[in-house]
Amino acid sequence: MSDSSQPTPASPAAARFRRLRRGVVGLGALAVLAYAASSAYDGWRAYRNALDATEGELDNEARTLAEQTAWTFKAVDLLLVDTARWYRDDGIRMSSEHVDEVLANRAAGVRQIRALAIIDAQGVQRNRSTGPAIPYDVADRSYFTAQRDRTVPGAFMSEPITTRTENRAAIVLSRRLDDARGAFFGVAAAVVDLEELQQVYRNVALGQGSAIDLLRDSGALLVRVPSDSAVVGRTYPTIAADSGRAMRPLVDPVDGTPNFVVAARVRDTPLLIAVTRQQSVALHGWQEQIIRLGIRTFLVSLLGMLTIAALLRQLLRVESSEKALRESEERYALAMEGANEGHWDWDLASDRIFLSPKMTIWASLSTDSLSTTRSAWRAQVAIHPHDIARFEKAAMDHLKGLTPRYECEYRVRQADGQWRWLLSRGRCLRNAAGTPYRFVGSTIDITAEKHAQADKETLEAQLRQSHKMEAIGTLAGGIAHDFNNILGAILGYGEMAHQHSAEGSALRRYLDNILHAAGRAKSLVDRILGFSRSGLGERAPVHVQSIIEETLELLAASLPAGVRLEQRLLAGNAAVIGDATQLHQVVMNLCTNALHAMEHGGVLSVALERIDLHETRLLSRGPVAPGSYVRLTVSDEGGGIPPEVSERIFDPFFTTKGVGKGTGLGLSVVHGIVTDLGGGIDIDSRLGQGTTFEIWLPVAGETADSSQEKPGELPRGHGAVVMIVDDEPALLALAEETLAELGYEPAGFNSSAAALQAFRADSRRFEAVLTDEAMPDLVGTELAREIRQLAPSIPILLMSGYGGALLTQRAAAIGINEVLRKPLRQRDLADSLARALGTMS
Repeated sequence: MSDSSQPTPASPAAARFRRLRRGVVGLGALAVLAYAASSAYDGWRAYRNALDATEGELDNEARTLAEQTAWTFKAVDLLLVDTARWYRDDGIRMSSEHVDEVLANRAAGVRQIRALAIIDAQGVQRNRSTGPAIPYDVADRSYFTAQRDRTVPGAFMSEPITTRTENRAAIVLSRRLDDARGAFFGVAAAVVDLEELQQVYRNVALGQGSAIDLLRDSGALLVRVPSDSAVVGRTYPTIAADSGRAMRPLVDPVDGTPNFVVAARVRDTPLLIAVTRQQSVALHGWQEQIIRLGIRTFLVSLLGMLTIAALLRQLLRVESSEKALRESEERYALAMEGANEGHWDWDLASDRIFLSPKMTIWASLSTDSLSTTRSAWRAQVAIHPHDIARFEKAAMDHLKGLTPRYECEYRVRQADGQWRWLLSRGRCLRNAAGTPYRFVGSTIDITAEKHAQADKETLEAQLRQSHKMEAIGTLAGGIAHDFNNILGAILGYGEMAHQHSAEGSALRRYLDNILHAAGRAKSLVDRILGFSRSGLGERAPVHVQSIIEETLELLAASLPAGVRLEQRLLAGNAAVIGDATQLHQVVMNLCTNALHAMEHGGVLSVALERIDLHETRLLSRGPVAPGSYVRLTVSDEGGGIPPEVSERIFDPFFTTKGVGKGTGLGLSVVHGIVTDLGGGIDIDSRLGQGTTFEIWLPVAGETADSSQEKPGELPRGHGAVVMIVDDEPALLALAEETLAELGYEPAGFNSSAAALQAFRADSRRFEAVLTDEAMPDLVGTELAREIRQLAPSIPILLMSGYGGALLTQRAAAIGINEVLRKPLRQRDLADSLARALGTMS
């Protein structure tokens, strides 16, 4: 289950759609911004055009008016020049009335001249066109002082004045009067009426929001049209300073109205003509255009944004649909993955086949999904040779209509060399004519089921074998006690008779045969008990090579004619944790089987060597891990083991020998012992060439060869009283006689209850106890427990025909000194008693 707090990485499709949305928004915004920028540029261009048009119009008007004004003042100046010359030449000699009349006639030719006057050298007005002249003293006027002092050459224009006679705004244009010698003798002055100029300017069609200003170069306002007496006489130094430059904004100093102004100098005068227009009027058309442009830009931008929004919505729909499809595909893929199925689809017409990712994995192909031809796919897939025919037949039978559905189990080799079991099911689709055109199906991995089935069969076989083992164990347990008692009597009395028989006599020969037969019977019982795993001895380090040498020495004496024994034993002092008897049985059974296989003679090869494994090795019967091992190799030159027999050679009671020639337990015992010791078995058998068995046993260090020690004399008892308890009268008598010969004083009891009663009556009498385990009243371990409670330190020996690890553990828990396995030999009994009583030298 995933942690919802962790951010889920975006899928490639989601990232692609996110980039697409960003691109759409970016491009849309860029388009809107580009259009807005274009509109802004158009507005700016319209603004510049409006300014240029206004500037051009105002400039034309200003220049035209300036030129017209210049001609007006030029006409006045020409009149003054002509008047000054006339007066110098003729008028000075005329009467005052005549001069006034001439002046009036001259002034009448120029409308703007309000009056034409002659002023003498003292500044007193002598003649006037509006005469008779009033003798005003104008010596302080600038137009008089400028001419008198020659501060300007030619004509001089005064500042705005108010006439004293009519109280009207005017300016005075003056010329110097010089006599024939060039001396100053007066001034000719023309009073120019500003209201007349204003009337001229009113006739000019300026349009709404426009005005004409006549200013001196100092910035003093002389005339304004439309007239505004409130501002006449005000000074505009900025206009005067910037005259002759491009149009510029100007804020009206009275009402604060922003205006555009263009000024032009009046030629040959200290005057300026300024044409102004209110910015609101000049830009009115531009403002209307800007409003229209803004509305259009807003509408187009809104339309663009709506288009972008619609496109984004459509993209979201597409993304949502694709996401839903992708989620559906993911759910389908997860469902298929959860179902652990692979899928395939074969187009029969084109021979194209599609394989799902799971199918490619199972087929051990490299790609996640594959679309190729079936023939190419078939060439890449390694189907088990035993399954190819069944695989092809199942498909062809279904395509031919012989089966309603296709179903087949087959194995496919993986990259690591292992085989995977697959189960394929499917069906073909047919057209109206019944011809197949498409073959679809699914495949599941049944390797685990196959292994489980094999494991089940193995477990069932093990269970059957376990039942056999249980039956054998029950049989062995049932017969071991009675049969070992019989063998005990035979071996015991045989040994006693053998000791009292003469060397080389017929009786000694007969007794040897009896002891030999009893030994074989004992060996057979040991094999039965060993196979049933009832426990035949304690585990201890065993010198392997000495055991094999001893076994081969016994075997060499009874080799059939035509069989030669070759041995190569190189294990040194390698030790194996086990039981010497079991190792003896392994060697003897393998060699005996090898001899039976060579009915016509041959070479029996036995080799023993020590090998260090650095990696796991697989054997015919179980793998062996890395470590140090001894390997026993037994080879024969017989006919080999047929394949149908090789799988059963370790089954108990299975034999290929005739009746009376084998029990079928030999290899079963070998397999049980080797497995119990943690080893493995490898088999190499070839028909007509022979068979080789390899036994691998783990090495547990080294140990000395104890077989070289020669047995000494039997230890003696020196009259110690030993309680003997056995319900078998013959064995009880044998034990009494044997102990008596060994120097002990035996006290026999054929009932455990009687023995316990006697011990309770006089426990000090007995110095050791020797008891059988299987008895009807009280078993030996229970008797030992009761005796141990009465005498905690008395030595107790327990005898049993089938013993085992459990009996040994139970005996040790009670405090029994040793457990002896029947049938007993004289040395076994002598050594055990000597160890228990502490008399072993």
